[in-house]
Amino acid sequence: MMRFLKTPLAFSVLMAAMAGPALAGNYAEGDPRPATLTSSASRTDIAADAQGWLQSAPTQGYPEGDPQAMTRVSGNTRAVIQADTLTWMRSGLAAVQNGEAGADTSRPAYWQAAAEYARLRKEPGFGGLIAKPG
Repeated sequence: MMRFLKTPLAFSVLMAAMAGPALAGNYAEGDPRPATLTSSASRTDIAADAQGWLQSAPTQGYPEGDPQAMTRVSGNTRAVIQADTLTWMRSGLAAVQNGEAGADTSRPAYWQAAAEYARLRKEPGFGGLIAKPG
């Protein structure tokens, strides 16, 4: 019975001896801590560059204090958007775009659905889909 325990024990001791140098704590090579970087530009040069960029940069969605007017995304009402969605679905564009080929504009089915959508959009009130406020 002792003979069966000697082999795994010898193997474990051998593996521990081989792994010893790796566990010694020598982290001089491959140190994961980042090295500090030094800049060749001064703080005033960087501040001047940032100010120049800010004067010519487009707005980032915060118009407070900006002389440019806020861009209006959409003037549509909820009823118009709902009517447009129903028109898109009734024309067949929804089925074509959500199919396996996706919005493949080279397929005849896409062009037929797009033509039907354009026709339905030209109808007054999208064919009565837009509810009148009342």
